[in-house]
Amino acid sequence: MEHTEFARLAPALREKAKAIGMNFFSSEGEAEDIAQETVIRLWKAWGTLSSPQEAERLAVQIAKHECINVWRREQRRPHTSLTISHEQTRPAPVEGHSLEESELVETIRSIALTLTRTEQRLWRMFAEAGMQTAEIASASGINVRTVSSMLSHARRHIYNVLKEGGYIDG
Repeated sequence: MEHTEFARLAPALREKAKAIGMNFFSSEGEAEDIAQETVIRLWKAWGTLSSPQEAERLAVQIAKHECINVWRREQRRPHTSLTISHEQTRPAPVEGHSLEESELVETIRSIALTLTRTEQRLWRMFAEAGMQTAEIASASGINVRTVSSMLSHARRHIYNVLKEGGYIDG
């Protein structure tokens, strides 16, 4: 296809890629990055495409792969290890909790800050708002299985840091 056709189809393909990014991340910034990368890669491949339908299929494929790539990069990003000693400043007790429980709650909140932005948001919905996975999926626009997987990763990360810090045995 000619590059003049690209100018006509690109806005719709960009919006489709952005929608895929929003469904995956529920973040306007991440979705914009996905859309931009999709358009760039689509432009590079444009001369090899034979129809608008093929261009749309490729745009969807590129956007999905880019979402996965971004997610994988986030997972490989080193999380700061949290080594908080029990002697550090103790928080005021959370209502209805003992001092030790309050300390653990604050430690978990600190560990949660080392999660990716999306995982932090989902974790707050789960742990602080008490929402179920389906409710979180509905509120965030993220697939239920993706929410479940991300929460599982967040729980595992928090557990491992608590274990490393000596807060729990295991």
